[in-house]
Amino acid sequence: MEIRRDNGNVMNIKITRLLKKYNIEKTEELDQLTEELKQKVSAKTQRLCRYRKRQNQYYQNKLFRTDCKLFYNRLRQIYPNVNNAPGREEVENFWRKIYGKNFNIMERRAGYKTSTDKIQAWNEPQYVKKTLQKH
Repeated sequence: MEIRRDNGNVMNIKITRLLKKYNIEKTEELDQLTEELKQKVSAKTQRLCRYRKRQNQYYQNKLFRTDCKLFYNRLRQIYPNVNNAPGREEVENFWRKIYGKNFNIMERRAGYKTSTDKIQAWNEPQYVKKTLQKH
């Protein structure tokens, strides 16, 4: 034998139970209660998120101390290789939209290489030979 209930009647029963549980007499207080409950749920989810991050951190620290090789293998598994990388034309079209029509990746790369060469030249120490002279 199956018991059937009217959906409206079930909702009224649930609402009256909630009103009794939270000691609400007016329906205006219901809006305030829903806002408080939303804030409590939000606080709990943030707390759970912090807990999961902390647990992950503790696990990784322990794994690093015990087995470094396994730790680095697991890190590699988290960030897999990119399979569907965009092609050169797609990348150039993307940057053309930003920089304009006169954009070429190879020119940008060549400029980058020359600037890095200049920077390396600046970082090379300049040795000056000093001699001691008696006056």
